[in-house]
Amino acid sequence: MADDIATCNKFPPHRNLPFLSSMLVFPLNLLCAILHVFAKPLGIEPVLSLLITGGFFALSIVPVAFYALVFHAIEQSGIYQGEFHLVTYVGLPLVVLYIIQILVLDNDHRCVENASPILPNNFIERTADKFYLAGLDYNPIQCTPWSLDAKLSPSRQYIFAVHPHGIHCMPLSQFTSYGSDFDKKFPGLVGRITGLAATVMFKLPLVREIFIKWGYIDASRKYANKALLCGRSILVCTGGEEESMYTTGGRDIVVLEKRKGFIRLALSHGADIVPVFGVGNTDTYRTYDFMTKQRMWLQKNLSLAVPIFHGRLFTPLPYKVPINVLIGEPIKTPAPKVKGERPDDNLVNEYHGKYISALKKLHAKHVTDRVLEIR
Repeated sequence: MADDIATCNKFPPHRNLPFLSSMLVFPLNLLCAILHVFAKPLGIEPVLSLLITGGFFALSIVPVAFYALVFHAIEQSGIYQGEFHLVTYVGLPLVVLYIIQILVLDNDHRCVENASPILPNNFIERTADKFYLAGLDYNPIQCTPWSLDAKLSPSRQYIFAVHPHGIHCMPLSQFTSYGSDFDKKFPGLVGRITGLAATVMFKLPLVREIFIKWGYIDASRKYANKALLCGRSILVCTGGEEESMYTTGGRDIVVLEKRKGFIRLALSHGADIVPVFGVGNTDTYRTYDFMTKQRMWLQKNLSLAVPIFHGRLFTPLPYKVPINVLIGEPIKTPAPKVKGERPDDNLVNEYHGKYISALKKLHAKHVTDRVLEIR
């Protein structure tokens, strides 16, 4: 996977992380670069990659531990001989500065221009990227287009609607990774597709930087509109965190009956709608229905999804299940009189019905051991 990455001069321009964000990401990149060097020869790199990225909400521990050790080493070495602890008088002010400058004031997650995956620009980042991408080889994953001669023109705009969310929506990586199976079968699109992620993801240290690195922006309608007006295509997991709560092994459940925002966006800009379904994505973790009513209340009222799950050996490592990313035939939409104008509700309902029908046919054509459940 990592060896298939094309030369950098063919890639679209991308955003750059602010200095404080780069400081936060550096320890993680350094750790992953070291793991790549030692784990690849042993053949365990894909396992370690998925084990780390599968628990990415806890990754902020890495930079905290790294800088605490650095400050401690400086104090013990005698380089610094002051009476104040560096963690208290350097580390804590940097944390406060990061919260104010990045989590509160920075708007990179709302910048739609050049919202492409960020390319590595030094040895450590390039080596770390190989470690990250090795995780894509853990679960055998392939893209299956609607026909053998299927083509998606990079000159057109698309809204890729991805189902099901699962615990982690693994099919999304196909659309944001150079050298992925999707990139090989539909060249020229990766780098021109902007992912949409919930606002809360950009308020979490390091999680924010990871999403920006992979070319995501705030999922608010305002910024999705801006991205389409800039000529970019959109990638969205339409069921969101609610759909993740329904994740059950052996069942394909999608939240779609009332989800019409992506249809409205497509009609507003004349973008083609591409149904995408990741067969096997709901089987990568084991989930439990303990306190389901209480957890669903949290999701619906506080937008806080708390699925109870585990992977192999009760770790974040997913079960090794093949994932087949089905790419449905694009549903063409009529060109609007004015780009960005709100479409008629009847037209939205019509194309919403067309989309559900197309998704059902796509699923039925390739999946025989379960039916598609739409909620």
